[in-house]
Amino acid sequence: MKCSNCLARLPANSFKCVACGTNNDPKVREVDPSLGKAPATGRSCPRCNVALRSVDIGIDGTFYVEHCDQCGGAYFDSGELEHVLEVLTQKAEEVDRNQLNELAAGDYPQQSAQVRYLKCPVCQQLMNRKVFGARSGVVIDTCREHGTWLDGGELVRLIQWTNAGGPQLDAEKKDQEAKDAKRRRFRNTLMNQRGPDA
Repeated sequence: MKCSNCLARLPANSFKCVACGTNNDPKVREVDPSLGKAPATGRSCPRCNVALRSVDIGIDGTFYVEHCDQCGGAYFDSGELEHVLEVLTQKAEEVDRNQLNELAAGDYPQQSAQVRYLKCPVCQQLMNRKVFGARSGVVIDTCREHGTWLDGGELVRLIQWTNAGGPQLDAEKKDQEAKDAKRRRFRNTLMNQRGPDA
């Protein structure tokens, strides 16, 4: 397979061109925000304060998300981001730790931006910032009641993270954290039973 940008041969089992850096994954091209655009939604971009537009990202026939033409960010109503990732990715057979480490270490414009809490485009309340999953390298802004904001480029990174086995790694990490917490509770219980002079 050849790169769609520079026509260099792609490495085996990879969509990323080593010559020009273009991601040739057909699923990534499906989320190009230049697909269909509809009128403004009445919601504003939490970064740029310009009107968001509904963009058809072309899954399940027609599927609209709110997109900022200025910064490239997108707003997903509750449940939409999970659905988009489910449709546009495939479950990895194994965790590709090298690719996940590259994603987590990779630099992209929003990483260097000053940390700022953003307002939900729906209710205008400050959203919570949280790491999407272990080694994703993506911090999402989420409103518990209404949805999730992704900065430009973050959806593509989450697709790459999911295809590299990120959800499996995240589940392993949470399982290990639960085991560690159980051990700490057990150790504390033993210490309390023995008393301070034991």
